[in-house]
Amino acid sequence: SPTRRGENTECTTATVVAILTVPMRFPLLTLQLIGFLVCLTVAGVHSFMLSPATAFGAFQRPLRGLLPQSQVVAGRSGKACVGIGHRTAGILRGGKARAYSPMGCRMVDVGNEPPVIDLAKLNTQELTLDSEVVQVIAAAASRWGFFQVINHGVDAKLLSDFDRVTKDFFSMEKEEKYKVKRTADNSRGYFDDELTKQTLDWKEAYDVGSQGGSLDATSDVDGFNQWPETPAEFTPVVREYFSEVTNLSRDLLRILAVGLEQPATFFDDQLAAHSSYLRLNHYPPCPSPVDASFPLRSPTEQEGFLAINRHTDAGLLTVLRQKHDEPNSLQVYMSEDLSHSLSDTDPAPGRWVSVTPVEGAFTINIGDMMQVVSNDAYRAPLHRVLANKTRHRYSAPYFFNPPYNVDCAPILGAPVYNVVNWGEFRRRRFEGDFSDQGEEVQIAQYKMDKDSAPVR
Repeated sequence: SPTRRGENTECTTATVVAILTVPMRFPLLTLQLIGFLVCLTVAGVHSFMLSPATAFGAFQRPLRGLLPQSQVVAGRSGKACVGIGHRTAGILRGGKARAYSPMGCRMVDVGNEPPVIDLAKLNTQELTLDSEVVQVIAAAASRWGFFQVINHGVDAKLLSDFDRVTKDFFSMEKEEKYKVKRTADNSRGYFDDELTKQTLDWKEAYDVGSQGGSLDATSDVDGFNQWPETPAEFTPVVREYFSEVTNLSRDLLRILAVGLEQPATFFDDQLAAHSSYLRLNHYPPCPSPVDASFPLRSPTEQEGFLAINRHTDAGLLTVLRQKHDEPNSLQVYMSEDLSHSLSDTDPAPGRWVSVTPVEGAFTINIGDMMQVVSNDAYRAPLHRVLANKTRHRYSAPYFFNPPYNVDCAPILGAPVYNVVNWGEFRRRRFEGDFSDQGEEVQIAQYKMDKDSAPVR
């Protein structure tokens, strides 16, 4: 009827007016809706560029981030907590920063310092992209390049014995330690004269490593191990510790491989003839250390000293033993711009963040070769070690490195890097650490488009 048609017209007009006035009545809601739609569009395009197979699912993934976070997996009260929600994982630590994980466009909340991750229920035979541990570790490797692991399976007594023989070794007289001193032709052994960025480290150290998968072999690149005669327990304890952290590295590499949409066994071939090495560090008190706020550059002697200058680790993965009751000296350079490489030859604006050690935990960080293989999906971040004026500090990084003859090349998307031969890269890095000659080799020099100048 005419009356009903009039009512319909008035109703339609009122509806249109109501819709048009929504932006004015609810400006915040409108902006959030527009931002959400833009996120969906960018997510799909970004995912298609990385992997067309994941593009259609990408539009659904941002929705998962809206679901409530639940279970606390690990962390210190009020500080590091890893929360797992429905098909999403996040670091519940104040900040609202977001990061793309390497898997298409799954978004993961990250906090204000590297997360602490519980491996108690880890089963490397059942890893998938949807596994909680894969999501959290892949996000940490992408955003920070650093994380800590607890319940890692390395026996507490072994850790205690290892700490004890480390201190016993460094407490010996210098002449005794010099019996196993490394040389220009042999990278294995004791040293107190290493350079990082052409500046002398404030430390003494001892290296022992695998040549072709064996602690008893010799290689043209790194030489051979020199075992001290004393302390008596040193050699058997260090050998056992080396074996245990090698096994832990294998498990972590399987998680990282799945995060790159590869089979869990992708890196297993690297184990048979790996060239990994373990470094024992002692940082004595320093009369003039720089403070934690010192900027991204090398200090002058008038400004003070760092224990180790800024650097990235060369290999695939580092497993670090550091103690919670010693000086909190390790810092990672956190970039605010995720599109930038965190290499020291192309630094993004950012800040130094302390990596506070958790009792019994291992600190894990990504190395240069993993950044190359992942095509920048995982980051090998700049980090440094602060010196301390009054206290001693001990640490032990284990560097998992591929076999010398392996060529590392990107496996995701359009390659950012040329092929990097690990044996050649390792040789050049050691030459830069051993003597103040030439420029320290960096993966930025292997980029397809290298136009950045090094930071000195």
